[in-house]
Amino acid sequence: MKKKNKKEKRQFSKSLLIQESILIWITTLMILIMAFYCIIQGNFGDLPWLTAMAGFPWTAYAVSQMYYYKKSEKENTTGGIKYESVMAEINKMKDYRDQVNEDYMELTYSEPQEEVSSFDEETE
Repeated sequence: MKKKNKKEKRQFSKSLLIQESILIWITTLMILIMAFYCIIQGNFGDLPWLTAMAGFPWTAYAVSQMYYYKKSEKENTTGGIKYESVMAEINKMKDYRDQVNEDYMELTYSEPQEEVSSFDEETE
């Protein structure tokens, strides 16, 4: 039986997506701060460059998320790697449960056998 205290190792793709999310937000906040600073300084010529710099990382992030979800979908749908292994385990457990229930029913509802007592044998 598996120990529940042991922490499962995070998949690389999930870890990569989390790191990318953190990085994209840091980048966006820094660009917003720079845009605010440009507006305060009256330097409006840099704003189109800054807005492009804010949009490009989000586009790349959307593409990586799309492929992550496609990978996840293929793993967790019928015919996928994880789905099939989980379904096989569930079917194994159902078969075991059914077998135990059948054995219990046989023991509980079987016809009682006639007991031969030693007293009857002695009187004859």
